[in-house]
Amino acid sequence: MKLTSFNKNQIIFLLILLFFFLYIFLRIHIFIPSFKQHIERNKDNIFPKGKLILLNKDKKLYNDESNIIWYKRNFFESIFHNPFKNYIFEEYNEDKFSSSEVEILKDDFNKGLTTYKLSSYNYYSSIFYKIQHFFADVLPIGIYLAPKYKIYN
Repeated sequence: MKLTSFNKNQIIFLLILLFFFLYIFLRIHIFIPSFKQHIERNKDNIFPKGKLILLNKDKKLYNDESNIIWYKRNFFESIFHNPFKNYIFEEYNEDKFSSSEVEILKDDFNKGLTTYKLSSYNYYSSIFYKIQHFFADVLPIGIYLAPKYKIYN
């Protein structure tokens, strides 16, 4: 069995890949918050004030009484929050890395009720920073908490 030799491009690619993973490994604390930070993150969450008023149907943007804009997530963006039963709203602010999210029963929202429940505070907005959101907010659930995650919310 003869081993094939690597060509120059393959070696360069492997070196770039190696440096990329090394960089991520050395800076992982920036992307993934500590266990304590993760379970205490909801202290920074905010709730909508009053009813949410539709601003833009195409973009699914709503405004609350304190003039904060909220984005209504679609079905697939809400998959971890039982989208058959709940609507998920995320604070919408292009200038911030982080965001707050709340959930409300679809029936309650459709009746005009304001029975929002805490969902979670995100270190990185799932709207604007999808990759960072995965590493800072979603991945730690599996790393730190897995089956006991709900007891910390």
